[in-house]
Amino acid sequence: MDDVLMYLRPGNLFKEFLVKRKESDISDIGLPVSGYKDTGILVNGVLAEASTDDREKTKHMWDQDQHSLTHTIVSWAEPVAKKGDVLSLGNWYFLILAIDDTGSLGVATIYYAEERNDLR
Repeated sequence: MDDVLMYLRPGNLFKEFLVKRKESDISDIGLPVSGYKDTGILVNGVLAEASTDDREKTKHMWDQDQHSLTHTIVSWAEPVAKKGDVLSLGNWYFLILAIDDTGSLGVATIYYAEERNDLR
């Protein structure tokens, strides 16, 4: 049997994402302000663009035909981020739309996310 070699590009391996959580506060002049603050929690995962199949499988989560799912992040750990959190990687920001604790065993997690440029 022939040996099968897998080609892995170095940029497609595990990456560390910083979890940011939305916090609301009152400014010095009494106006409500909100923003995403670092939690210190890291998610080690593999980033991939969402395929058409991923979009079809998760369409029921939003109850609409079109939604903003752009990426999936697969982590080999239990879920530590929540829906609405942001996973940041350098200058990339991903808003978590849904979380799938695969098999409900806390062994692997799929984060369904939307890439955003306005959440810095």
